[in-house]
This record gives sequence, structure tokens and C-alpha cells, in this order.
Amino acid sequence: MTAQTHRVGMTQRRALVIGGGIAGPAAALFLARAGIEPVVFEAYPRKDDITGGFQIAPNGMRVLATLGLGARLTAAGAASSEMVFRNHRGRAIGRIHPHASAPALNLERGAVIGALRDELVRQQIAVHYERRLAELTVAGREILARFDDGTTEAGDFVIGADGVHSRVRGLTFPAAALPRDTDMLSIGGFCKLALDDREADRMTFLVGRMHQFGYARFGAGSAWWCHLHPESASERAALLAMPLSDLRDAMLARYRGWADPVERLMRATEGWVRVPIYDVPSLAAWHEDRVLLIGDAAHAMSPAGGQGASMALEDAVLIGKLLADASTPLDHAFARFEAARKPRVEPMIAQAYANDRRTLKRLGPVAAWTRDRVMMPVFSRFIERALTDVYAYDAAASA
Repeated sequence: MTAQTHRVGMTQRRALVIGGGIAGPAAALFLARAGIEPVVFEAYPRKDDITGGFQIAPNGMRVLATLGLGARLTAAGAASSEMVFRNHRGRAIGRIHPHASAPALNLERGAVIGALRDELVRQQIAVHYERRLAELTVAGREILARFDDGTTEAGDFVIGADGVHSRVRGLTFPAAALPRDTDMLSIGGFCKLALDDREADRMTFLVGRMHQFGYARFGAGSAWWCHLHPESASERAALLAMPLSDLRDAMLARYRGWADPVERLMRATEGWVRVPIYDVPSLAAWHEDRVLLIGDAAHAMSPAGGQGASMALEDAVLIGKLLADASTPLDHAFARFEAARKPRVEPMIAQAYANDRRTLKRLGPVAAWTRDRVMMPVFSRFIERALTDVYAYDAAASA
């Protein structure tokens, strides 16, 4: 079907949503509520065994609950209401318990994407897989999207929600096409190891004189993660390519002597995750003509910020609200979106980058003692207040 024949006789606004991860489907659902016809295009084949995981903070869970997905995801995840910091020998050095109306949830990425995908199907919102964007062309009051398979689609506007390596960003803002390579690697895994009951409602971070190691309950099992800064490009390539048995040995050697359950988690790991960390620290603009970037396409951040997925969900609810009034000019709605979201997300991107860098300097004995007994207790109180504010944010009320 050509773009022209698809538009014949149609008066309802049509949104081409590029990207089928979290931001795209969530935005599509809110756009449908606003009376807009969304169509989602995903570059990759449909995949049900999606790896990886994250914490959806209370501000993100608020958005998912608005979509009616809160109960399903609560059942699939593990609640987390506090963060505990220990040094690498196991000594407790800090605790953060943000005040929030509901706990955060530790969830596998596949559970969130699956819930959003099922809701798209339930609402009969079209999703097309293996449709990789090749070109965007504005034609009067329409925008045309051409895909690598030769098909063309027309819509009133495009939502670019295609991730940190966004094709929409590359086509719309060529000078800002590439994300920033932070030179960090995220390595971790999932296992069936049951954590001690005392760990059931918390996320724990072990901090050494150098490096950090996090772990938490995920569903019926557990997950762990760390961010590494390889000393060379060759070391980075080796860590990304080595067989999993060798990767386990390398990680066990790096964290040898650290407190329990570090070694037990690594030895029990069944599903490994290892990815380079990229971010998108600040773009001059997120919109042009009939194109708007949201989620990681606009503002990707390191997982060290703990808010990437939640920020994408906040984007989705806000753009749906701003576009609900058909009389609002598109460029006005996009400008209001950008004005509301940039001050919210850009400091978080910078903080996430700084969080990763903080683990790269090796501390001497005196500095480690001061961190454990003086700095971390003060730091914990400061972060607790900051997270309380972050968690209380209502994106739908921000415009």
C-alpha cells in the first residue's frame, strides 16, 4: 500500500512512531487516547526473549499504571523501596530510603516491552516489524517515511523513539547523529539464586577502592551489574567478544575478595548481559518541522542514572497530553514538550555520567576510610532528598 492510497479519505491525524521498545509503544498508547491514529515501526524482527533489565522508578510506574499495566508489572517484578551501600568488605556505609507513594520495581526488559506490546494489540494499534527507516520527507502538511524494504508511509508527524542510535535523529539532525561513547561497559547477569530475606526489598551497591557492584532481586531470581572502563580498545573488544566461560573467569578475578554474594551471583549466572554504554548528553533541539525525538533518541543516559526507562515513559504521557488538542499547532506542541523535558532530563544525564566516572579513581586507605565513615552518610541523605523529588514528579502536569 502506498502512502498516498493510505491517506485517501482520512481526516484523523496519523502519527508514524519509529521504534518499538518502550518510548515508542508507550507514546503510541497515549496518542491513541488523544484521538490520533498511531502506527509503530520497528527495525528489528519481533523478539520475545528480550534480555536485560532495569529499575522502573515510582515516577515511571505512575505512567504505566495510567496505562492500566501497573498490576501486571508489579506481579512480574520485585519491589524495591531502598538502596543500601556497603564497602567491598560488606560494611554498611549508607542507606537511601526515598519517600514515595509506591516502591520502584526491578523488572526484566522483556516484561515491560511485552506488556506494552500486548496493550498495543488489545487496542488494535498497528505494529510493523523489520521496517528500518531510510528517509524522511516533508510534503506540505504530511511527512513521508521511506523504509529499506521500499515501502512508504505517510503521516501528519513522526515520533522518533528509536533509541540511542536513532535513525530519526540522524536524518533530522545530521550534525548530532552519533551518540557519545562513554567508554564504559555494562556487564551483568540474571540467575535463579535467591537472596537473603533482608535483601528482598532493596537494591544493594558494593563500592571498592575502585569499581562498584550492584545487585537486587528480580522476580523470582536475582540480577547483578557493574560498569567497567577498559584500559584500551582491545580490552573492550575482548570483553565484548570472549566466550561466556572466559567472561565469568575475568569478572571473578576482577572482584576476587569482595563480600558475599558477589562470587555466588556470578557463578550462578545463566543469562549474561554486556553492552557498551552510550548517552546523548544535550542536543540543540529535539524537534524540527514534523519530527519530534523522545526517549533515548533525544536524551539517552547511562544506567548509572537509574531513570532512563522512567524518563521515556514520562515523555510518552506528556506528548499525548500536548497533542490532545487538535487546534494546537504542531510546532507549538513540540516546543512546549522540549521546554518541559530538557530541564528535567539533562541534569540526570550529566549525573549518570558523573556516577560512572566516580568509580574510576582508585582510593587510598585514608580516602576509603573517609568515604565510608564521613562522606557516604552525608551523600546518602542528600541523594535521598533528591530522589524523593524525582519520584514525586508528575509528567502529565508539567506542561
